[in-house]
Amino acid sequence: MIAIPMDQKTFSIFRDLVTSRRSVRKFAPRPVDPGIVKSVMEAVRFSPSPTNRQCFRFIAVQDPLILQSLKIDVIRKIDEISETLEGESSQAFREYAKWFTFFEQAPLVVFGLFRTFVSRLPGGRKSERRLEGLAEIQAFGGAVHAMLLGLYAMGLGSCWMSGPLVTVTQIEELLHIERPWQVGAVIPVGWPESSPPVPKKPGIDAFFGWFPAC
Repeated sequence: MIAIPMDQKTFSIFRDLVTSRRSVRKFAPRPVDPGIVKSVMEAVRFSPSPTNRQCFRFIAVQDPLILQSLKIDVIRKIDEISETLEGESSQAFREYAKWFTFFEQAPLVVFGLFRTFVSRLPGGRKSERRLEGLAEIQAFGGAVHAMLLGLYAMGLGSCWMSGPLVTVTQIEELLHIERPWQVGAVIPVGWPESSPPVPKKPGIDAFFGWFPAC
């Protein structure tokens, strides 16, 4: 068995990058250099995926008119959903949905796309086809996380959003996205207006353990 030497300096850089990154929701009125985003994507393309299928894509949008149009669609959908709810449920949803539209304030928004290949298991059981689809969604999530860390390493702020996906159909139509590709994430990107506070996180025992127990 080949021993991999531990590089504490490299790990310290990695640890600090992961633990100090924050979800940024307010951005300075300053454009983002496309070259910076391309540099990050050069690293993201090495993210792992099932049999190296590269089941993820990213589309960057800087046009404020497109982003404003998407925001209007999201607000309209929020109203539609709220009307189907009653009393406190409707009010609670509206309060939560206030966080669905701040992407429009960012100078750049990246839309993350994924695809699945259930056809690669012809005649396979439904459970097997589902597992393959899950594997590719996991790869998509890993690529998004790599992008967030890369953007942060370059001094940019970002936020992994799912709220705007209440209008995923409209987003896909506006961006001319066709199957098998689907939009799975909306990520506003920009220079942070301020540094958000550190959110409370559970201790390691809340999500990690050994089997058998040590």
